[in-house]
Amino acid sequence: MRALLHASLALLTLASLPAAAAGPKSKSKGVYSLKAGGLSGFAIARHLDKAVEIDAQSRALEAQRSAIGARYATVDSITPGSPYVAGSQRNAAAGNLRQYNESEAEAGMPIWLPGQRDALAQTVATGLLEVEERIVLRRLEVAQALRDAWWRAHRAEREAAIARNRVETARDIGGDMARRVELGEAAAQDALLAQNETLAAETELSQAEAAAKTARMAYGVLTGGAKPEGALEPAARAGDIDDHPALRAPLASLARAESQARLVQATLIDNPEVGVFARQEHNYQYATGAGQPFQDQRTDATTLGFRFKIPLPTAGRNEPRIAEAEAELVRAKAEYDRAVRLVTGEIAIARTALAAARRSEALAAKRLGVATDQFDVARKAFKLGEIGSFDLYRVRQLLLDAQRVQASAAIDVGVAQSRLNQALGYAPLP
Repeated sequence: MRALLHASLALLTLASLPAAAAGPKSKSKGVYSLKAGGLSGFAIARHLDKAVEIDAQSRALEAQRSAIGARYATVDSITPGSPYVAGSQRNAAAGNLRQYNESEAEAGMPIWLPGQRDALAQTVATGLLEVEERIVLRRLEVAQALRDAWWRAHRAEREAAIARNRVETARDIGGDMARRVELGEAAAQDALLAQNETLAAETELSQAEAAAKTARMAYGVLTGGAKPEGALEPAARAGDIDDHPALRAPLASLARAESQARLVQATLIDNPEVGVFARQEHNYQYATGAGQPFQDQRTDATTLGFRFKIPLPTAGRNEPRIAEAEAELVRAKAEYDRAVRLVTGEIAIARTALAAARRSEALAAKRLGVATDQFDVARKAFKLGEIGSFDLYRVRQLLLDAQRVQASAAIDVGVAQSRLNQALGYAPLP
């Protein structure tokens, strides 16, 4: 019995806990990320891609990236706005100009201010960088949800395994108890006690299996049907903290705010407009010449011209824009400083929690060994009539408690390792 318990728990531990790190370290988007090609033995590389693919926020960020990239069409244009065409037609309604007619056509466009196009191009580039970094950060957030769901499923599976072991042991003891009652070596009350323990174990097993099934289904919803099987992930190796996705995203936001402030400074007035126009006008008037009789004469004129419009800067226009740009800079800088503090603190906390979980697991394993020996001795003593059924079940309960604590401690080590990986910013790229 002792050997069976140790073997089953060892197999469960090997199946649930992450193995040692393997594979090359990626240089893209942070040194914490391992390429998925070197993680074929771990579930996180495959399941994270599926989870990100169906994640609504990830898809929204992808669409936002396309929308920001479309602004390059403005940067590449010869004009910051839309060209225009205009025209007018005028006719005299009264006065001494008879049948006066004026027709005018104009074409023009706004023009770039000095440095405005380069500043706009920089805002588009930094905007794209910010969205790309937020896509990577969102991948890390999805990885956290995946890790939490994985360990919930494995904790439920471990509890179901312990419940199954309890049922098997209860049935074994119940069979021995029934034979002892038939031989007159035990009272009928002992058989009822064994029956009650078996029913309690079967009830617990039913509940534990339902919880395990529910947890596996929840994981499948997150990953598009993938099952939480095998090992989740290796132990990530720490790298340069500046490459952490949680720091790269606010840093990119700060760069975008700086480029936006430069664009505001380069656009202190609305874009000037230039245009060319052509005008044709004619009318009839009475005229007389020397020695000529009174006559009706037509006059015509065709005019070509150039028109421009230059807005003037005003405090009412510029000061709010400058203040908003400066406020965005302050906010982005504060967000980055806050992210540095949080990431540094989370890494330290996660490392401390992992060390504590490993110590607890070692103690729980020792306790399980003692409880298993104690239960083996109690089984022998019960068969020899040295102890009663109540004492046997009390020792059996101590063994069950030790099994649960050891199983929970083993899962806690896996959870702590995953949280350290999360704190380090580890989310393998495809």
